[in-house]
Amino acid sequence: MSVPAKLVGHDELGRFIRDILVKHGASVQDAAIVAEGLVWANMRGGDGHGVSRLPRYLKLLDSGEIDAKAKPQLVHDRGATLMFDGGHGFGPVAVMEGAARALERAKATGVCFALIRNTTHTGAIGRYAQWIAERGCAALLMGAGPTLMAYHGARVASMATSPIAIAVPSSNGPIALDMSSSTISNGKILQARATNAPLPAGAVLTAAGEPTTDPKEAEILLPLGGPKGSGLAFMFEMLASVLAAAPIQALAIGPDKRTRHTGNTAMLVIDIETFRPLADFQSDADALGGLVKALPRQAEFAEILLPGERGSRTESARRKNGIPIPAKLWEELAAIATADGVKMPEMRSARS
Repeated sequence: MSVPAKLVGHDELGRFIRDILVKHGASVQDAAIVAEGLVWANMRGGDGHGVSRLPRYLKLLDSGEIDAKAKPQLVHDRGATLMFDGGHGFGPVAVMEGAARALERAKATGVCFALIRNTTHTGAIGRYAQWIAERGCAALLMGAGPTLMAYHGARVASMATSPIAIAVPSSNGPIALDMSSSTISNGKILQARATNAPLPAGAVLTAAGEPTTDPKEAEILLPLGGPKGSGLAFMFEMLASVLAAAPIQALAIGPDKRTRHTGNTAMLVIDIETFRPLADFQSDADALGGLVKALPRQAEFAEILLPGERGSRTESARRKNGIPIPAKLWEELAAIATADGVKMPEMRSARS
């Protein structure tokens, strides 16, 4: 018999994450930014990028792979281009800094292309794209990170699960696509381990390069659409890492065999008002979305959803009812809380 998940409010969960990170050396400001990102993922149903990442973050902090004191540094500023170096600090801190500065620059120049290099795990990159779209701009983000996915045809980890996020404003809020270039995200493996759920066939390999559906044996992810997914990951590495003079994959799969956790992000921000009135853009975005949702449906589909629509509905429900934390993860968080002397999040009842 499975143990039911614990329900917690988003504010309580954010408080808990902040308190734990501060105990491990983060500033209050940086801890808040990281917590907001993790809770954002949980709210939207991306639980593999939510609080389940906290134990891993603590291990990276304790090993020194995350430098809790690092601050993003502006290392390039020319026209519509920016580049920041994260100094291997918290990924969300560096990418949010990059997003804010790129948004400001795009408002002045029409567009801005920014690179954020040498970060650690940035969380769900859809968070940054949505944040930009909420402020009247379009955003396209490409991520590069640890070597977790097999290149198409390979049986060893040789690419990142490089994500892409695209968001545009509409009158009903951002329309936002957030996806990895792997069949499933690494977060899905973590989530499946926490709930003892099997993984879909054709999504992962064992460490020996053999197919599996057992999340405990899953070590290597497979690319989405075979050569399409690995091709995207390869090109994202070019644009987010090689262009930033911070290559990841060549150092990981080459003679160096580097294993340090690191990440890079490429970000394009487009000011809608530079090209046309924002209200007119939103009107056309609404019209297209409405037409797509009204298309004749295949028999097995109850509804046609736009990018990000499912996440928005999940956020509404979880904001009201609470965020479910699997029992196994709850126990892990409780052990951390006890060790650090931090109060656990207060639980909600299923009917609240």
